[in-house]
Amino acid sequence: MAQGPSDADEHARRQKFVKTFQNFDARTRFPAPYVQFAGKPLTALPEKGWRYDGLGYFNTAHAEARPASETLRVFVVGDSTLVDGQVFADTVPGRLETGLKRVHGEGARVYNFGAISACLNQMIALITTRLMDLQPDVILIVGGGTDIFQPWSFDPRAGFPFNHFINECLHDFVLDSGRTEAETEPLSYENLQAMIFNRLENLRALTNWQSDIWEWEVVRQFELSLKRLTRLAPGIGAPTRFYLQPTVVRKTERVAEEANAASGTFLAYLGRQYDRFEGVLGRLELATDAPFTVRDLSRLFETDGRSLFTDIVHVTSEGRQMMADRLQADVAEILGIASSA
Repeated sequence: MAQGPSDADEHARRQKFVKTFQNFDARTRFPAPYVQFAGKPLTALPEKGWRYDGLGYFNTAHAEARPASETLRVFVVGDSTLVDGQVFADTVPGRLETGLKRVHGEGARVYNFGAISACLNQMIALITTRLMDLQPDVILIVGGGTDIFQPWSFDPRAGFPFNHFINECLHDFVLDSGRTEAETEPLSYENLQAMIFNRLENLRALTNWQSDIWEWEVVRQFELSLKRLTRLAPGIGAPTRFYLQPTVVRKTERVAEEANAASGTFLAYLGRQYDRFEGVLGRLELATDAPFTVRDLSRLFETDGRSLFTDIVHVTSEGRQMMADRLQADVAEILGIASSA
């Protein structure tokens, strides 16, 4: 009997999900207290040339109690766009450190707290549960993109970590005391995929996934997160700044690989949400010298005719240098405000 349209659609979605199953790589998204995941500490990824520090981040050494030799300590928090680069010096934080050392000397240190797939709520948890105790002078948060595109492809609940639905499945399977032995299927890799895919489909139905109301819930949760940071900032102990990260949909002309960064439907969604996120930043109206401020970097490459994006948010080495230069200018501004206070 031939499959009906709905069966064919579900089969196609299932096959697409199976292809992306490898994205849930335990090396790059290892369980970490409170922040859901980071890199697996002290793990090497030879195919990328990376090695994670003792905390699970891409640094030459992990941040500990601040030594007297560090005359300037800057933390950069974000997602995979901060991890791009064959070595630390090639990443946005690494390039920022190189620039700051030229101005402030060898005592300037920048630590990279980019975690692949991290959303804004995870970044806030990282800052409040770990980073604020390590005496940074400045905290820079680069994000926003994951809060837009991950609900489209993974856990559809706005503000949730991208793999949270998977953790819920495993928790139920292992720890649900109400499950009878007859109800428990053998945990084969194929059965695991099916169980996780079915939960994803159910959540998409429950959240009215890809509807107008769902899109606006993504925006609402982003705004709530920034407002939470505004309230928390006075207790963090270091000036904290959020940057809405650059995106390919903000370029006036997309060239080379940029032209095929994603499907037209998805790029239209990305454009709508970036417009709305920009509106959120405008509504916050935070003073420049406030403990927490926001900046819109989404149009940083808007008029640049070069091919700078390798996908919707990741950029080439030239793009990373431009981002680092912008962050360095802002660090100078923040330090100037602090010294005049």
